[in-house]
Amino acid sequence: MKQKYAIVFTIILLSIMTLPIVAAVVISGKKNSSDIPANDAVMNNTDVTVSEAEPMPEPDPEPVSGAEAETETETEPESEPVPMPLVPEKIPLSKYEPYLEINPYVSGWLEIDGSKIDDAVVYTPGSQNYFLHRALDGSPLERGTFFIAINWQDGFNNTLIYGHNMKDGSGFGSLPRYADKKYGMDHSVIRFDTLYDEKEYELFAVFYSQIDEEELETEEDRAEADRMIAEKSLDEKREQQQEQQQQEQQQQEQQQQEQPPEAEEPVDLITEEELTVKDLNLHRDFGDEDIYRSEKDEDNGRFRYYYYNDLSDRDDFEYFVDNVRQRALYDTGEDVSWGDELLTLSTCSYHVRNGRLVVVAVHHPD
Repeated sequence: MKQKYAIVFTIILLSIMTLPIVAAVVISGKKNSSDIPANDAVMNNTDVTVSEAEPMPEPDPEPVSGAEAETETETEPESEPVPMPLVPEKIPLSKYEPYLEINPYVSGWLEIDGSKIDDAVVYTPGSQNYFLHRALDGSPLERGTFFIAINWQDGFNNTLIYGHNMKDGSGFGSLPRYADKKYGMDHSVIRFDTLYDEKEYELFAVFYSQIDEEELETEEDRAEADRMIAEKSLDEKREQQQEQQQQEQQQQEQQQQEQPPEAEEPVDLITEEELTVKDLNLHRDFGDEDIYRSEKDEDNGRFRYYYYNDLSDRDDFEYFVDNVRQRALYDTGEDVSWGDELLTLSTCSYHVRNGRLVVVAVHHPD
């Protein structure tokens, strides 16, 4: 019996002595398993596996102090782009409203006290002479309407206006009287208002000129130009009509989805006889191009004033002013310098074949 107890006691004692060794081995085994990369753990058939469907979790951010947290939280908002300032749209003076209703090409008003010159002025860069023998509404009129030479815009320093020399004094019928100094000095103030500005010009000079025969527009040229304008305008107007009908048809179909659409009726297209001034396309954009540059360069002292509506170049401006001054019929006492704005009025004169009488006035900006 004592021998039996001695054996049990020995076994318990050995177990107690070997327990620390077993624990050390187990701990060492676990440590070695955690050091194996995920892919290698799978390859070696260990108990460590990685799911392919789930991404590895991001490590939790380290805690930061209160001051640092406040700095990180208060981030600067992204700055929004600063909008460019809008250029205010120019609104025509109210006095032009009734005339613009008749003719969208009305661009100003010319007036000289004590004469019959008191009428609207048009600008049609797509066909300069379209209103040569037409009234403001487009109807035939022998004296026509005052019109501005093509390629006219702000900064060109000159406005060239044409008009007929009518025997009854209408149109530019009183302009030849400026050849007399007394008349010119008595009517030295010429008023030309654009759609947006009202300005007065002082008489600078009056001179005679002549246009070369080959530079004149013939009746055939004008007829061909009118035909092309009517044809182009007619096509554009008809396209607008067809587009409008399609839009109306689409609106009707949207409003009547449950009902079958009505049969489309043919468009009653406009005819050439029904075209009005508002239907005509007389626009053209020359940009900043000096369309008469070559004619100016080939002038050689001939001074073809009708090519100098663009005086944005200082050399051209001074050349124009010098030639006007040299050809002036009399001295008005008015001076012109770079930065001034010029107004040039031109009409027929019968002192020579294809003669012209030209009146030049100046506006001194404040």
